[in-house]
Amino acid sequence: MKAEVLKKRLDKSRPTTVTIQILEDVIEDLKRVSALLGFSGYQPLVRNYI
Repeated sequence: MKAEVLKKRLDKSRPTTVTIQILEDVIEDLKRVSALLGFSGYQPLVRNYI
């Protein structure tokens, strides 16, 4: 592998997709909490903490 290609792969600002599974009851709780904290939904709340 070329050094340049490796540097691109290890770049910290490289966008990465992550998939996690969260139970439905936890999602409902996150929706309630996100509204109280001023987030537009549970996904921005989760993104903020991850």
